[in-house]
Amino acid sequence: MCQDQIILTHTPVESAFAAALDGNRAERFIAALPGARAAILARLRRAIAVEPLPQVGIDPAGFTHPVDLLTALRWPRSENLVREVAHSVAGLALSRTTDPLTTPFATRSLEEHEQSVVDGHPLHPCCRNRTGFTAADHLAYGPEHRPVVPLRLHPAADHVVFGDWPDELRDGGRLLLPVHPWQADRLGVGGAGTIDAHPLMALRTLSAGDWHVKTTLSAQITSAVRDISSESITTATTVSDFLAGAVEGIELQPNRAAAAVLTDGAPDRRLGVVLRDKPVPREGETLLPLAALRGAPITDPLGWLAEFAELTVPPLMTLLARGIALEAHEQNLVVGLVDGRPSRVIYRDLADIRVSPRAALPTRLHASPEALRAKTFATFFATALTGLVDALDAPAADLWAVVAKAVPDTPDRHALLHDPLPAKPLTLMRLDPATTRWAFLPNPFRA
Repeated sequence: MCQDQIILTHTPVESAFAAALDGNRAERFIAALPGARAAILARLRRAIAVEPLPQVGIDPAGFTHPVDLLTALRWPRSENLVREVAHSVAGLALSRTTDPLTTPFATRSLEEHEQSVVDGHPLHPCCRNRTGFTAADHLAYGPEHRPVVPLRLHPAADHVVFGDWPDELRDGGRLLLPVHPWQADRLGVGGAGTIDAHPLMALRTLSAGDWHVKTTLSAQITSAVRDISSESITTATTVSDFLAGAVEGIELQPNRAAAAVLTDGAPDRRLGVVLRDKPVPREGETLLPLAALRGAPITDPLGWLAEFAELTVPPLMTLLARGIALEAHEQNLVVGLVDGRPSRVIYRDLADIRVSPRAALPTRLHASPEALRAKTFATFFATALTGLVDALDAPAADLWAVVAKAVPDTPDRHALLHDPLPAKPLTLMRLDPATTRWAFLPNPFRA
């Protein structure tokens, strides 16, 4: 790295990334840094404006780097957030050095659509934070860089399995547990071969053969360390079976099986896997996560949104009335398009649902009526739909009016259409992971 590049970097992680890259990639990384800083700064300023964060005594507009703004704010317990935001800036700049996807939109595979999302979470200032990852790790494992990842098949003699574990992942009496190579290297886990996989938006979930494989990564990625808890392993298929009998109108990508290495007699949260069958497109259909819809060629935004709302709003509101809240954000909703129009919606990653108390489901999933409402409203309406409305080329008021027509007459209808809309306080949650507070947005249906 030349002296000019050192001057153009601002934080140790930016300098480390630039030094680790080859000449052309390093130049593109340096060129992308100002835009990445501005993008993260915009997310942070939004958080200051809408979240119940500690009082701000300075003008956020007077800064050009989010780390400088956070340092000046001196929020309690902000040291980790400062490091995560610094990494997020470097990670986002590196993401923006990837070559554009050239496959036409309508003919992309689900994997290609997943990997087309370059900037990560549109609201989170830690959108490209992968604490513990080097620049080489980003390039080797980040979906936006479109790598092939060799999942290591660990022969786990002492293990636990729930559900229908495929014969292809067994070797005699031994279970072959797919382990992410980043995790395997850090735990010293060997393998009896590998399988090639393509990382999806979630990074630690990869497409391999007929499966989507949710692996463990003991790294802070965006908002959480991506281990899989013992309880999540033991209840993955139970939750999936419950939802299969409760959800109508939205398809599910069910959990086929879950497995983990046993350590001291319990599933090891560092070495667990959840297997899902890969969604199969129908004739003439394109499957993509809702987050990948930005930039799609939609020529009739009002009609398109009306069709999408009819597929999603009534089922989600009906489920809420029955005491079930899905984590229905842009990453967890897969849309099927036929001739560019929405034909079906698939919900995936079932671990973060919440329900009214039910004896058959673990207590970690139990929530009050208020918490269920907040989860549904925050993940779908304040995040997924708000992002979609922002991306469509039509007046926002007209688009929200289209959505309102799809809202069924359930007990939560009035609150949805009239009350301030709850939203996850993403930055506050990094300062205080145990917080139970919400941010509140002006109700878009009343605009």
